[in-house]
Amino acid sequence: MPELKLKVRRSTVGDGLPVAWVALDGFIDASTVLSFENTLEVLHREDKGTVVLDFASVLYANSTAIGTILNYRNLLMEEGRELLLMQVNPQVLTTFELLGLTAVVPCLPDEETVGCYLASAPAGERDPEAFVVRSAMEKAAAASQGVAQAAPLRSVRPESCNVMMIVPEENRFTDVTKMRLLTPHGRFHIVTDCTEALHDFDEIDPDLIVLEDPMHGSEDFLWAVKTEKGKSVVPVIKLYWTGTDIESRREFKIWEDDFLIEPFELMELFMLGESELKRIPEDRKVLLHQTHIEFRTREGNIERAKELGRNVIEKAGLSAEGTTAMTTAFAEAMENAARHGHRYAPEKCIDVVFLLDREKLQVTVTDEGRGFDYQAHLARLAESGTPDEERLRQSRGDLGGLGISLMQRCTDQIEYLGNGSAVRLTRRL
Repeated sequence: MPELKLKVRRSTVGDGLPVAWVALDGFIDASTVLSFENTLEVLHREDKGTVVLDFASVLYANSTAIGTILNYRNLLMEEGRELLLMQVNPQVLTTFELLGLTAVVPCLPDEETVGCYLASAPAGERDPEAFVVRSAMEKAAAASQGVAQAAPLRSVRPESCNVMMIVPEENRFTDVTKMRLLTPHGRFHIVTDCTEALHDFDEIDPDLIVLEDPMHGSEDFLWAVKTEKGKSVVPVIKLYWTGTDIESRREFKIWEDDFLIEPFELMELFMLGESELKRIPEDRKVLLHQTHIEFRTREGNIERAKELGRNVIEKAGLSAEGTTAMTTAFAEAMENAARHGHRYAPEKCIDVVFLLDREKLQVTVTDEGRGFDYQAHLARLAESGTPDEERLRQSRGDLGGLGISLMQRCTDQIEYLGNGSAVRLTRRL
């Protein structure tokens, strides 16, 4: 799967204005968006001043990434800080323009321009119009409409898409959404019952699902879709009522692809929906299964997650030996997260992402612990060499890293991410 590398550099510009420069390299998609979010969270806690995201080496960003950028921008604004984009390559810039992101977050061509922009006025009084990047597409759209800046345009997406909207009733909201998301040769299905939606799923064959949360059976519907190979790759946007406490849902939560909490602007829904539809051709070429769960560290939740993981792994297409090995590695990763990462603190959450493509199965387990010096353990495993040498080391009383050794022997690749609080297990099909 694509990867994302992040490098943070700190400096000051002008009269000592602090700036955090975040250089991104790779893809921001379902498998990497968590590390992107974690970096932004760290910057929010530890830094002051402006944050600049350098997109020069980013080739793709999904709708969740765009939503993350918007949310982070709003968070910084509340503190009198600013978020800027820099050196966005043309392919990603076009997507940002189509979804209206560049109308909200200034997009500047280079570091020198960033410095000039920040020095032009105090925070909150700067005018980005003289500094921002504008593509030929955006200029033409603005000129044709006779305005300085074009409204968000519809993204380029397949002509034939099936959209399923699951809501309690048809009303003006569903009519407007249908007019916006219905493609020329596609179909738009409004279903008012979750059981009926699940029953008709194969016949409708949706490319996008918009699901209203308060409906009876909405969680069961999401569980059924997101845990089944094939169906799980269909993006689900969930709409939560005003005042919904997402944090309380994390006791055991199977995650949708995107969500909005009322009140929200309709344009936010349209942006998410159109972005997901735009991704369909590429995603279907690669992904076969995608499930994202999160749960608190309680014995019942851990066993439930292990059972779900077993089902996903058994249906992945591995050999019998590979299935057993990957199941063992996953169970060990879960135990390590609970025991070492959380010390069984029940309020802390374990996050698990299953990704299956045509070549491999990847499982990423992330805890909320402080991490550990995994490099030392991996180096020691590399030095131990053969299983006989490893057994000799253990017989001498050096038992550290047995869990890592087990996971390494059960997978084709084991990777620790960030500070070691996340482990990614890979087994080739």
